[in-house]
Amino acid sequence: MKAVSVAFVIAMVAAIAGPVGVWAQEQEPPPPEYGTGLQFTNLANMPIAGLLDRGTYEIDLRMYPEGGLYTFVTIGFLRSVNIGFSYGAENVIGRGSVEWNPNVEFAFKARLVPESRVFPALAIGYAGQGFGPYLGDPDPQVGLDRYAVKSPGFYAVISKNYRLLAEMGLHIGVNKSRENDDDEDLNAFAGIDLSLGPELYLILEYDAALNDNDEEAVGYGNGYLNFGLKWAASPHLRLELYFTNLLDNVRGAGESATVGNVVDTLGGAGRELRVVYVDWF
Repeated sequence: MKAVSVAFVIAMVAAIAGPVGVWAQEQEPPPPEYGTGLQFTNLANMPIAGLLDRGTYEIDLRMYPEGGLYTFVTIGFLRSVNIGFSYGAENVIGRGSVEWNPNVEFAFKARLVPESRVFPALAIGYAGQGFGPYLGDPDPQVGLDRYAVKSPGFYAVISKNYRLLAEMGLHIGVNKSRENDDDEDLNAFAGIDLSLGPELYLILEYDAALNDNDEEAVGYGNGYLNFGLKWAASPHLRLELYFTNLLDNVRGAGESATVGNVVDTLGGAGRELRVVYVDWF
């Protein structure tokens, strides 16, 4: 009698579990969420709501025109918090003396709202590293205390991932740079990342540079348009190629600038190569 009861119970469980398993398999999978697993944390220059997992670290080496090199280190400190720092120099590749940046710059990002089927992810943070060569001197009486492209500074950004013909992420943000000697306006930026396959991603980014279009500024109102490709060569290694400042948003800065002939030095589109390594502690 016991054997019959046990067999009956097993049969009932199997009868229920079978349809439930099929039903579960047929359900639409949840949307990919920025912040789960290894994720991009930025587009070309501007941040997105993506985060590294807790216990993950990323080393990002960026080579830019003028023989420059930046090193960015980002750490998944908590589940919803990343911290990092960066440092670089101009003329690392080339001849003559290396021109080191004046400071080590720090970064912090916290995701306040995770992505859902309806709502985007929301993150806030701070990124103190500008891009391109450092233009002046920390003393405002000597020169512009800024990089060729200003750092994001304090920012808020939303990111939403979609599955259409391919995976696509949309990103919109606002930021307030601390490099504001020449123009202290609030800024806005936007961009997309588009999967061209499991290993290749297309990046398009537009930094409106509303904080870089006054008379004494380097930019003149076109904003910074950047295009690039991210290739995931392995789970740990990513190679990235970018074409930056495609709108040639550079003019001669005001009298306070110490870089000689800014247009000839920084004008035109740039080409940048980046090597990104990701691993776990």
